[in-house]
Amino acid sequence: MGLASLFRRRRSIKTRTDLLNHLIAARGYRRYLEIGVRNPRDNFEYVRAEVKHGVDPAPRRPVKFQMTSDAFFAGLAGAGGSGRYDLAFIDGLHLAEQVERDVVNCLMHLAPEGAIVLHDCNPTSERSQIESYEPGARWNGTVWKAWAKLRATRADLSMSVVDVDEGCGVIRRGLQRVIGLPSLDYAAMSYGLLEARRQEILNLVSVDRFLDSWGAGQPRGGGSLELEAEEPWQRA
Repeated sequence: MGLASLFRRRRSIKTRTDLLNHLIAARGYRRYLEIGVRNPRDNFEYVRAEVKHGVDPAPRRPVKFQMTSDAFFAGLAGAGGSGRYDLAFIDGLHLAEQVERDVVNCLMHLAPEGAIVLHDCNPTSERSQIESYEPGARWNGTVWKAWAKLRATRADLSMSVVDVDEGCGVIRRGLQRVIGLPSLDYAAMSYGLLEARRQEILNLVSVDRFLDSWGAGQPRGGGSLELEAEEPWQRA
């Protein structure tokens, strides 16, 4: 890839959608899962993957799976499936306990070279990271706490937050040095902890550094299992 092309690509990654589409193009991902679609016109419709599945219990427009993510993954587990998705995007209920479950469940159904992206990992105010949603207010919820716990407990993952669109956390299988935390209890994790150790907790990186660590990427084959067009449990 030439310098001019690389520069244009780096400048173009400003939103979660840009990042997702970069990963799809650069890594050859074909199968995409989105948890928490809400309005497909916000992101889902613009993701350029061959196979796309959206999950949301109360979407503003139709999605393929109108149900909670817990119910969706219970259905996948019942069907005995694994390695179904190359790329998963989590933007559902922004509470740490649910985010942690969504990440763990996505990992169970992720292709070996796949990736998970989490939105809202980098709240910049204490008010935006409270548990309760206030209509009209910026709300990142407690996503960062789930991220922190995974950074402290999962040495088998590679995790970094790209500094775009209120923090897009990227997870893949790999290795990382786990961080120490005063407590793994979500209730004990204060915003002061994040402010004091933001760089370390999030492993916050610029777009340039992220692309350098992943490689700017020429498209390549995904190499994961084929996704069936429709499973029996999907027709229930």
